Amino acid sequence: MKTTLRMLISAFLLAAVLMACARPSTAPTEDPANAINTAVAGTQQAQALAQATVNSSVLTAMPATPTPGPTVEYVTLTEEELAALIDEAVAEAAAATEATTSSVYYTTSDDAVTSEEVVYVYDYYYYADYYVEYAEELLAEYYALYADLANEMIAELNAIEAELAQMNETLSSIDSSLQQINSTLQQGAAATQEAIAQLESAAQTAQTNAQELKAQAQDMKSVLQADQQGRVDQIANIQPNNIPTDKIAALQSAFEFIDFTKVAMGDNKLSRDELMNIAQLGKNAGAGFQSFGGAGLPGGPDLSQFTGKFDEITGQFARGQIPQARGGVDQFELSLGSRPNGGGGPGLPGGDGPNLPGGGGGGPGPRP
Repeated sequence: MKTTLRMLISAFLLAAVLMACARPSTAPTEDPANAINTAVAGTQQAQALAQATVNSSVLTAMPATPTPGPTVEYVTLTEEELAALIDEAVAEAAAATEATTSSVYYTTSDDAVTSEEVVYVYDYYYYADYYVEYAEELLAEYYALYADLANEMIAELNAIEAELAQMNETLSSIDSSLQQINSTLQQGAAATQEAIAQLESAAQTAQTNAQELKAQAQDMKSVLQADQQGRVDQIANIQPNNIPTDKIAALQSAFEFIDFTKVAMGDNKLSRDELMNIAQLGKNAGAGFQSFGGAGLPGGPDLSQFTGKFDEITGQFARGQIPQARGGVDQFELSLGSRPNGGGGPGLPGGDGPNLPGGGGGGPGPRP
């Protein structure tokens, strides 16, 4: 490592201590102007020393070793929470890559690289490599859960993924250069200027990659909000197209809504078509509950109190609040009480399909 700066700082501090110890207990009277000049000079020296100490600390501070956090079940997160993890990981990947490039510039500043400096750069390299891989892992999880639902967000993340791939490729170039230099050093020879130049070139490219990644990712949150609002607006335009004709049919339509939702979420993800079908079933059932309030069955709950429940659950699905929506569906099912037997309730938006449990009308049929 570069030790010259630290040796100078240490020597300066030692000299300052010795001078302080050598001062007489009673200071002689001196001219006020000289005292002011001495104070100013001392302040300037102190500022210079402080800045040198800061610079040295920045250049030589080792990165904190990234430690894997607790295992996260991504299906328990909302879309916004998962996106926040992605945003944080991308920011960490960019910052760690920039720190890696700084470590390269520091070690090559004297046109030489030692074995210790190779290890030094690798500490930063591993840190950057970890966060790039972590960000890519989170992107894969988002794709698995929302690829068929979040159209605008998927396009944004595809662009971020492309930037991460470029960064990963450049980090690999830094790794290759370090391996080449280390191999030369292990043979007892000095690193060649060509190898050092290749390392610096890779570092410069990595710096550019990091800046481009940050620029690409800065709009991710606003893209997510726009995507979610687009879904909310889309389901808001849906109108009832198969309104139940009595209380029993209204109750059956509610269970059709519940059953279809559970089938749609059986694979822990939701498509845009499934969201639209859930919204349509909810509009139909909500209209039935509004028209035929009171107990659906003898001793059953007052259906009118649940009129807004369908829009609430559908809105949660549209906003990516999947865990809350699924919990709401389960609680709603318990609140409705017993399922009605027989009768022909309204079918699915398409108007056909097999009967659902409980003897209702059309069932969900195959998933889109």
